[in-house]
Amino acid sequence: MRKRLGLRTNLVAAQEPPLPPGECVFERTFRASNELKNEVLDALLAALRTRSVMATADDEMRVRLCLDEALLNAVMHGCQYDAAKTVRVRAYAGAGKWSVLVEDPGKGFKEEDLPDPNAAENLLEESGRGILLMRSLMDEVSYWRGGSAVLLSRKL
Repeated sequence: MRKRLGLRTNLVAAQEPPLPPGECVFERTFRASNELKNEVLDALLAALRTRSVMATADDEMRVRLCLDEALLNAVMHGCQYDAAKTVRVRAYAGAGKWSVLVEDPGKGFKEEDLPDPNAAENLLEESGRGILLMRSLMDEVSYWRGGSAVLLSRKL
């Protein structure tokens, strides 16, 4: 049995996500499949690249990893790989900051039920580190609508 985080840090809000400031530079809705997720990820990164929000190749690799995790969570957990369900992705570029909003039709999650990624008994698990990863690579990560929407932001 995996050790659970067992605490609330107000990571997950019940409200609708706020629209980030700035211009919407990318918007796509896609059916929940890994193939389409990968196509959308490539298109999203291309849109962000044209806005010069990733300074180096290393920075782009980190952003790719983080956005892939957010999209995969939406496909896997929010849609349960059901191609009849869709994921919506929007990216915004503003003065000094860019953001990506990923929304799925899932029921969300309770943060206290998340596995503790630092617990000794969880260290060899194949999953359970996505939120930790995203929070370490982005300046801001917030969950909305009970966890079925994630807003990721980074300063320029």
